[in-house]
Amino acid sequence: LKDACTEAQFASDPAGCPEGSKVGSAIAHTPVLPVPLTGPAIFVSHGGAAFPNLDLVLQGDGVSITLVGLTDIKGGITTSTFATVPDVPVTSFSLVLPEGAHPALAANGNVCAKPLYMPTRIVGQNGAVIEQRTRIRVAGCKPEILLERKRVHGDSATLTVHVPSGGRLTASGKGIGRVAKHVGKAGIVSVAVHLSARYRKAAASHHLRVRVQVNLRFTPKHGQALDAQTRLLMR
Repeated sequence: LKDACTEAQFASDPAGCPEGSKVGSAIAHTPVLPVPLTGPAIFVSHGGAAFPNLDLVLQGDGVSITLVGLTDIKGGITTSTFATVPDVPVTSFSLVLPEGAHPALAANGNVCAKPLYMPTRIVGQNGAVIEQRTRIRVAGCKPEILLERKRVHGDSATLTVHVPSGGRLTASGKGIGRVAKHVGKAGIVSVAVHLSARYRKAAASHHLRVRVQVNLRFTPKHGQALDAQTRLLMR
């Protein structure tokens, strides 16, 4: 933070800011421009502010936008809040704050010891609100399969899973049979499971919902198999 760029220098030419103030980079893709907007992430000191802002300078196709992140530090936790963003559609956005000579962030403890979640709240222009706990994937930890989402549709359910490499994903369990799917590379894969005819008949005759356990097994092309479980309430 002590290497932050001065407000005057940033207003004159962000490229001339000290090397220590440049802590990362950002890229935003939007369908309204033919190229993505890219640029550095810079700590900028603004007069009497307690802490420097984290400013993102995004440029492309003749457009230049500065996103201002207000920085605060409480209880040893550093937070940068971007209160406003451009009112345009954004396909994807990435902010990279890497390790190096001038890092902005550092891990607090063992980030592989237990699952990490990010509280997420998205408000649409129509007032619709999505709130969830988003699982954070940490590179370099022991490989694992992560259940990103599960959606139940009556007698069937769709499981969205992140796998660490190419291989074979299998879902099985009492009452749903066995489903397998081949995966070419690391990433997100969806697999659909269905209640067996016997379980559907029993549930329908007694007007019951059925709770089943789904066992997920991922067999990579190289290395040991990985397992996970989840429960579903179906019908």
